[in-house]
Amino acid sequence: MPHGPNPESDARKSQIVLDLQQCFGVLNRKYPNRHDWYSIREDKGEVFITDSTAHFDKRPWFDMKHSDIAELAEHPAAFIIFILGEAGNYLVIPAKRFQGELKHYIAGRRKVKKGFYHFNLLLPGKAFAQLPNFELRPYLNNLQLIRSALEQ
Repeated sequence: MPHGPNPESDARKSQIVLDLQQCFGVLNRKYPNRHDWYSIREDKGEVFITDSTAHFDKRPWFDMKHSDIAELAEHPAAFIIFILGEAGNYLVIPAKRFQGELKHYIAGRRKVKKGFYHFNLLLPGKAFAQLPNFELRPYLNNLQLIRSALEQ
């Protein structure tokens, strides 16, 4: 799959940003050159949005830099949003919790290269193949996690 601009992915990410703005107000880019990392309520929270769709018979897969996960996990109200093929279907996972699960990461055939972790969604979507014991259902479309973290 070639890398580069992906208008469909950008549209899904934009829809998530709009949904987040409806719930939490204006989002600002954390870094000017990063279109996937946002600050909520003047840095009271952060979200990193990553997107994937299934291609033919392949499961959705995501890649994330180890350094991005580590930086997000330092913020007490930071979340990774994994878009699962359409803007209305996503996971909202606390970054600190996700980083804690990485000690159980199973590389399989795809090893971590150049500081990136790869995550394949096991169908029907209950776990990532590389984190098979990390139950994803509590994070499905759960914006309440962000709301609760911002209220603390």
